Amino acid sequence: MKKRILFIINPVAGVKRKDKIPALINAHLDHDRFDYEVVYTENRGHATEIAAEAAKNNFDVVAVAGGDGSVNEVATGLMGTSTCLAIIPSGSGNGLARHLGYSIDIKSTLAIINAYKVRKMDVCKINDEYFFSLIGIGFDAFVAKVFSREETRGFMTYAWSAIKSLGSFESFDYTLQSKEKNMSGKAFMINVCNSNQYGYNVKVAPDANLSDGLMDVIIVDDIPKWKVPFAVMQVFTQTHKVNRHFKSFKTSALQINSPNYSYLQIDGETVHKDKDFTITILPQQLNVLINPNLK
Repeated sequence: MKKRILFIINPVAGVKRKDKIPALINAHLDHDRFDYEVVYTENRGHATEIAAEAAKNNFDVVAVAGGDGSVNEVATGLMGTSTCLAIIPSGSGNGLARHLGYSIDIKSTLAIINAYKVRKMDVCKINDEYFFSLIGIGFDAFVAKVFSREETRGFMTYAWSAIKSLGSFESFDYTLQSKEKNMSGKAFMINVCNSNQYGYNVKVAPDANLSDGLMDVIIVDDIPKWKVPFAVMQVFTQTHKVNRHFKSFKTSALQINSPNYSYLQIDGETVHKDKDFTITILPQQLNVLINPNLK
């Protein structure tokens, strides 16, 4: 019996080549193994509803063509079900997709789907919301908010948003509590990572593992702003662990509190400001299709 795939396409995702996706699916999906349908999202949150309904209707795979926000929505709808998530990276950063070994080349991505290698991955939760790649409190969340207002997408636009944000952003006071560490001070930003990167293959947590039951916590101290470009280059070259302004550890649960409201981004999308963050991990809650060559 053929497996059933539902392709969910976000028509307003970050790149133009999404318009070619239906034709590429028809040309390169293994039709001897799969039957498929294509639907389009209409508004924020719609992908979660579509994915949950697909799982109820016994689809084997839901493949989402969109950015990290769309991936978050679909994965939320599939959590705890037997239906697998697949990703056609069609946004800007594509952080989770890159960690799973997906290529931004759609033909190559469809080859991964055809190979049908399934793995279970952990899911994380911050307060009442799920995240699958990472969350950020502080500077990167502020940048994500600025980036969302830009008319264009892509790495250069994101970099320009970061440059513009640097002058107006101020570090924040925090306390952090976990079984492994208790910390306090002033932070430029804090990332809690399930996957290893922001996107664009920028690996802030290169040792992160999606299936180890642990989150990687990266804390960037109140760094002088003139040092930020050098710190960014160290992240690009994965040498930031030697920077004294970076601290990192692994944990399965933590609490972060701040006396003032701080920006929060979830899987690349700035959601709101908050002062109190309870973060936990739910092991092995999502089935995903991964690159069969992934180590």
